[in-house]
Amino acid sequence: MKLKRVTEDYLKTIYILSSKGEVHATRLAEELGVSKPTVSVSLKSLEKDGYITRDENRVISLTRSGKKIAKSVYERHCVF
Repeated sequence: MKLKRVTEDYLKTIYILSSKGEVHATRLAEELGVSKPTVSVSLKSLEKDGYITRDENRVISLTRSGKKIAKSVYERHCVF
């Protein structure tokens, strides 16, 4: 299945940020250079597609399938 580049970018960025600590929408917006409302819409879509979860404190975590894709994208980008 071919994913949109935006989806890959979000998953990869969440993957990278999660290695440094908790991931929140504000930090994700800063890292991607987009507005918080844009991140909110994208996160809802990623959650609906089963790539992320958010807990009661709004901490973003990758699901197993989200992490698999994120790791693959990250490794592919490291090669280039």
